[in-house]
Amino acid sequence: MLQLSTMSLEKYKGFSKDAKLVVAYSFFGWLGGNIVWFILPFYLKSLGMGFTEIGTLFSISTIVQATLLLVSGQVSVKLGYKRTILLALSLFFVARLIQVFVPIFWALALSSVIVGIAMALEWPSLIALLSGEVSEEKRHYLFTLNSALGTAGAAFGMLLGGILPKILDGINPYRRTLFFAALLILIQIALISFVSPVLGKEEKKLKLRKDLLMKIAKFSLPSALIGLGAGVTIPYMGLYFNLKFGTSLENIGGLFALQQLVMAVGMFSMPILADRIGSVKTIVSFNGSATALIIALPFAPSFLIASVIYIVRTILMNIVNPIWDAFMMKFFTKEERATSIALRSFAWTSTFGIGQYLGGIIFDRSLVLPFLITGFLYAASIVMFWMFFAGYEERVISNGTSF
Repeated sequence: MLQLSTMSLEKYKGFSKDAKLVVAYSFFGWLGGNIVWFILPFYLKSLGMGFTEIGTLFSISTIVQATLLLVSGQVSVKLGYKRTILLALSLFFVARLIQVFVPIFWALALSSVIVGIAMALEWPSLIALLSGEVSEEKRHYLFTLNSALGTAGAAFGMLLGGILPKILDGINPYRRTLFFAALLILIQIALISFVSPVLGKEEKKLKLRKDLLMKIAKFSLPSALIGLGAGVTIPYMGLYFNLKFGTSLENIGGLFALQQLVMAVGMFSMPILADRIGSVKTIVSFNGSATALIIALPFAPSFLIASVIYIVRTILMNIVNPIWDAFMMKFFTKEERATSIALRSFAWTSTFGIGQYLGGIIFDRSLVLPFLITGFLYAASIVMFWMFFAGYEERVISNGTSF
């Protein structure tokens, strides 16, 4: 792994107070969010649900999120990024309380709708807010810092997700774990309340021109394929390890936590690598390696081998996410960013929702086929991204033009 030079470390310094508050916000958001992400499938299974019913609840939230993402960029511009995020947090809190105190299918479906609305409002506003806090030269460093600390929070979230049910003894300890995660939202509300609500007010109503839509499409189509592939397998990985190898909740949580911690540390090297070989080559090389591993995973003969494959695969696939985001921001003006992120998120989220539903059905029939489908879709995404952006950095260096 590349060592961080003194000059590179300097690029992680000097960010504004608001930027630091958003980074802290991301840590607690990923902490609570990943407690929920880890424990929710086990909670729903403890209520007597199968893969198909769990997949239905998951897909409801992502389909609602995808639908609202078509307009959430403009909503965030109109309300302001800070107020939009606070609204989203309030919705998250209400949804978690419903999951905890009204554990019946119709109420859980309603909570899925509310979660979908909240996710659609939060993410574009957060990325646009963060993007405006830094120059283009240092944007991928701030995005990486935000993702790295968020990923560290995710690691602790998954670790707690595996440990807390045993500590919080009761009729249904999963429910108490979800309530603990809900309380962390209050910390997020406090943090974002101190951010100065300046960004977003200066932005104008955006007209979706043909050239702008074409640029968004070049990022959205590869994301759509990744979303579909991820939806088929990733939400069910904890249950997969439990069913195939009989792995305990604590061991699964420890596995996911280790993977997130390693990725958080490794992320700090990604901007340096992107500076040296270019963002496009960095993304393609890491995602391509991850694709080969996801296909190999279901053929692992033991939990130990499968866990190593899963850790490496997940790191390779996700460690370049902040490079994706920072690279995309180069193509859009300030007033275009929230909408472009929202529409790209729509592409990923809508297909992820479809994938979740299909994954639940497929896993009820096979523990191998979902991984093969995911691998094929990941490979198609990488080929498409390379076709769109291969040589981009070289053209910029040689003639100073933009894509």
